[in-house]
Amino acid sequence: MRKKLTKINLAVMGVLCLIMVSGTYFVMRTVIFNQSQQLLQIISSQAGSPVLNQNIRHDHHVVRYFYVKLDKTGNILERSPEVPIPEGQLSALLYSVEIRHTSRGKIEFDDDSYSFLKTVAPDNASDLIAFVSIDHDQDTLFLLLITLSAVGLFYLLLAYFGGRFLAVRALKPIMESWQKQKEFVADASHELRTPLAVIQTNLELVKGNSDETVANQMKWLDYISLETQRLTRLVNDLLFLARADSAEILLDAKELSLAEVVEDTAGPFRPLAEQNGIAINLTDLENVRIFGDENKLRQLVLILLDNALKHTPAGGMINIKVLQHGNGGQIVIRDTGEGIAPEHLAHIFERFYREDKARSKQTGGSGLGLAIAQWIVQSHGGTISVSSQLGQETVVTVTLPGIMKTRL
Repeated sequence: MRKKLTKINLAVMGVLCLIMVSGTYFVMRTVIFNQSQQLLQIISSQAGSPVLNQNIRHDHHVVRYFYVKLDKTGNILERSPEVPIPEGQLSALLYSVEIRHTSRGKIEFDDDSYSFLKTVAPDNASDLIAFVSIDHDQDTLFLLLITLSAVGLFYLLLAYFGGRFLAVRALKPIMESWQKQKEFVADASHELRTPLAVIQTNLELVKGNSDETVANQMKWLDYISLETQRLTRLVNDLLFLARADSAEILLDAKELSLAEVVEDTAGPFRPLAEQNGIAINLTDLENVRIFGDENKLRQLVLILLDNALKHTPAGGMINIKVLQHGNGGQIVIRDTGEGIAPEHLAHIFERFYREDKARSKQTGGSGLGLAIAQWIVQSHGGTISVSSQLGQETVVTVTLPGIMKTRL
């Protein structure tokens, strides 16, 4: 893909350079031709006049010119002094002009280039053909073409290396995204394979004891039920993130009390926390009103509290605050749990990332909860941050605006 992008960029730059070189060359050639025609007009109008100087200067160089008067039968009546062409060859030159059947143009004769103009002489009784040497102009155009071609090749060389550099820069986020996608697919496959393997194993145990009653095999059936529930949660989380990535999830926004959302969601966690010897304290619940999706915000608080409970040992405490922050609000959840190591802190919102995968298996975590939480916060135009001291505490701070910043 990098080579293809480089080739495309080089091709585009090549076409642009070709247009620039060709356009500049043809414009200059037209300008020079028009200037020579203007000189021929002057020569034709002043032919035979002493005012006409044999050495006309044009663009800082002397222009060689001459003219010839012809009668209606083509015989030479008069010619300018110092004609650079011998008498015998002059007739051949005039014949070459006559057979062109055009009144103006360019002609090559005896290794020289001339621009000519055929008009009626000032006496209206004869024809006049004026010639101007354009050898200098031809040399100028050739030098211009060589210069433009060299500059074009130089820019193409720059475009090649610049294209390679830009291709690498352009592909870097794509490569990172592709790598994350590969990791995501690998992690998802691994997460799905484990519960499926447990279900398969327990089903084989049940089928192998077909004579046993359901009550006698309830242990295996319970394992199947637990893994099925875990598999269902995992599939639902994967579906949520997939729909979020494709912008298929729209928020149902309305004005609500952030404190009420937090308090109502935290209530059902109290019995489970008390059963595990953990205290949940709701303090500083300020009356903050925001616009948001109530169901998604409840899901956000549920994910954060579930994480706090899983990583807080018996005797620990979870403190929840809702504070006014500008025209919006903040949710601050602090737990006195095991904390997060600094090297893991920057990765906790990555999908399937878990600090201790063995422990996560025991607690039923899949590493998708915080990724979903981050999406919910960002879709509300807010921010989420985590600070932690290993072995002491973890603080999650969610900041939500009072007015939605994104389309709901």
